[in-house]
Amino acid sequence: MFMKEREAPALLEVLPRLMHRLKMEHEDIVSDHYKARAGFGGEQRVDELLQRMRWLEPPVIIGDLQLNERFCQIDTVVLTPHFAVALEVKNYSGTLSFDEQSFHMKQETRDGKFFGYNSPVTQAWNAREELQILFHRLSIPLPVYTAVVLPYSTTLIEKAPIEVPVIYGYSLNRFLSSLPRTGLPMPPQELARAGQLVIDHHTLFLKMNYQNVYRYQLKDLKKGVLCDSCGAVCARKSERVHVCVKCQADVWDGYSQALDDWFEFVSSVISNAQCREFLGLKDKHAAGYVLRKMGLASHGDSVRRVYMR
Repeated sequence: MFMKEREAPALLEVLPRLMHRLKMEHEDIVSDHYKARAGFGGEQRVDELLQRMRWLEPPVIIGDLQLNERFCQIDTVVLTPHFAVALEVKNYSGTLSFDEQSFHMKQETRDGKFFGYNSPVTQAWNAREELQILFHRLSIPLPVYTAVVLPYSTTLIEKAPIEVPVIYGYSLNRFLSSLPRTGLPMPPQELARAGQLVIDHHTLFLKMNYQNVYRYQLKDLKKGVLCDSCGAVCARKSERVHVCVKCQADVWDGYSQALDDWFEFVSSVISNAQCREFLGLKDKHAAGYVLRKMGLASHGDSVRRVYMR
């Protein structure tokens, strides 16, 4: 059923590491991690609903499709023998109000706070347009529909849009059953081939520049090996093991994890001097040993040599 499985967004793993590494708490990072966790949870909920449906004809489902030409990301694409559907899953709490004139969405949270967002209706509309263009290019003869899906019925809608349906997860089966089934159905082999053609146009998501987004500098980051659990600084216990000075947890391959943080949050390259300073090593020989042990690529002469993953 799922020709392309959904993967957890990188932010779920990366942002906790960044929160540990920063000396001061950044509310925007905490908020973004919450949104990423809620969004992924909502998408998983819709995946479960799709898998539990009684399909007369097995569909092809694609999770997290990224089309690079327009930087168009689609949460879920469902291909059936009669039609295709682009689903945009939005896991919001509280009450939502859609403004058809400004193409804007307002959220009122359960505690009475208001937030404004670009309307997911526009995102769904764009997804449908891009899929239609791609289908035309690939000669896939399926009409394309779209919807915004709210995975949980606890989210309320005060003012619904007209152009694109906004539905609850529990009514997804009814919505799909209501879509027109015209023309000859696409045979299973052709449907699978169409799904693979679409997946062939998927591109990897662009890596985020965390320094630019969250506006921190190298001096704002804690140095050394940090505890996976609590983020406290660790002391060296043996060549491969560090111990957390706060919770006493063992951290394996701490130098490797710390250098991963450097490459993720600071720069794509590192010099011997930077490695020595960031890891708190005693001299250039110790830094060189760690860098060589990680098997990093390098370029430049001995004075200007830098290492990269």
